[in-house]
Amino acid sequence: MEPFKRDDKKASMKNILAINKLRYALPSKLSVVSRRQNKVSYADSNEYKSSAGNEMVIRMTASTDYVYGPNSYLVFDVQGTASDGTLGFDSHDATALFSRVLFEDRSGVELERNDKLNSYCAQVLPWHFEDKYKETVQAMAGQFEGSTRMLADYDAKTGIPTDSPQTWQKNGQVADYDVKGSVTTVCIPLRHFLGIFDRETLIPSMLLSGALLRLQLETPSVAFQDIGGTATVFTDSTYTIKNPRVVLDSMALMPVVQKNLLEQSQASGGLDFSYETCYYQSGNPGEFSAFNLQINKAVSRVQKLYWSSHCQATPSQTNKDNLGTSLADVKTLDYRVGDLYLPSRAISCTGTTQKTGAELYENSLQSVNRMRQFHNQPSITKDVFLRSGIALTGTVANNDDSGRCVHVQSFEMSSCGEYSGVAINNSRTLEARITFQAAAPAGAPRTIDAWIKYVKLAKCSALRAIVKE
Repeated sequence: MEPFKRDDKKASMKNILAINKLRYALPSKLSVVSRRQNKVSYADSNEYKSSAGNEMVIRMTASTDYVYGPNSYLVFDVQGTASDGTLGFDSHDATALFSRVLFEDRSGVELERNDKLNSYCAQVLPWHFEDKYKETVQAMAGQFEGSTRMLADYDAKTGIPTDSPQTWQKNGQVADYDVKGSVTTVCIPLRHFLGIFDRETLIPSMLLSGALLRLQLETPSVAFQDIGGTATVFTDSTYTIKNPRVVLDSMALMPVVQKNLLEQSQASGGLDFSYETCYYQSGNPGEFSAFNLQINKAVSRVQKLYWSSHCQATPSQTNKDNLGTSLADVKTLDYRVGDLYLPSRAISCTGTTQKTGAELYENSLQSVNRMRQFHNQPSITKDVFLRSGIALTGTVANNDDSGRCVHVQSFEMSSCGEYSGVAINNSRTLEARITFQAAAPAGAPRTIDAWIKYVKLAKCSALRAIVKE
């Protein structure tokens, strides 16, 4: 080995001291922010009632500040009424109250839309957070279900789970999560359902200031669950949302930095802000066992496809989960985009999917980028993926979409790059080729929920945003 030289930069005393944590100096102040505060944007109305089929509207008031998205959130008070039982959010959070989201800039340009928002949050989000997230952020958002499986549901000698469906430790007392009769406050991170807020890059003021957040209210019997454990069936529930507001982690930049960014914007026609957003599409296999799900929305970079199946005939009742999936029952599965097949050989499950569906789970785990690490695994475990939920049944009253079997396929072309997806359009469709273990029972046809996650680019200028997909 060649000895260190005194003039070698790698072997300088300054570097050696820094590497060995022996550097004693005041860190340089590199921040370009002159003032940071939480700014509140209020809704158009202080109260929204579910009985009126309202749309909640909030206009952002970021002014000239830039916003840090991951710290921004939606907060409101919710109060419900019902003839019996308890009302709350057991296996999902307060996003269950919203069937659709539409986010527009101040000139009316559509930045994001999700036409089945509550199902998206209930099905897709658990793939992207770990178990303990349920007890912190999800609990703050109103979720009653915790992350720890109940020990009483295991056989004392064998250690084998005996419960069906699974039951979980709760995040507190029923009284603290029951919205019936008294107000419950919930805080929902905006990054949960808006990709613009799921970026470390600060959101430009010209994109966010004056933007309009529209949230369509869901039917009470779909949104709520009975969290008291009495399996009460009631459909006469109502709810009221009070004092809704958005809190933005807002930062005023130093004048010289603000001026520099403004000059960049003027020189290039606007600042380029890229983000991921979703597009929802449904599919209807009916009672057939085979189905080809085709998505031909024209986008330049599709990142992922999420899809799940459930029964069309699930009753909308508070003792049912109306936002999840049915039991895993895929027999064969592969994906195609043009002449690209993923995987190159279709995944096949012989016998029961619960016993032979490990590759289905592996493919989804790889697609959410968790195969590459030993820590921070998603809350969707193999057992939850393959065994949660119930099988389709022709007896409508018995159907319950309580499963979490959401299949994921990544279209990223690089293992290390960001936003390296593939293009799709009406001549180069994205296709999921699905065969189920059996045809759906008579009177209980299947339906499919599907979302693609793709890249959008907003060119932000002082006048308006130009959005490209």
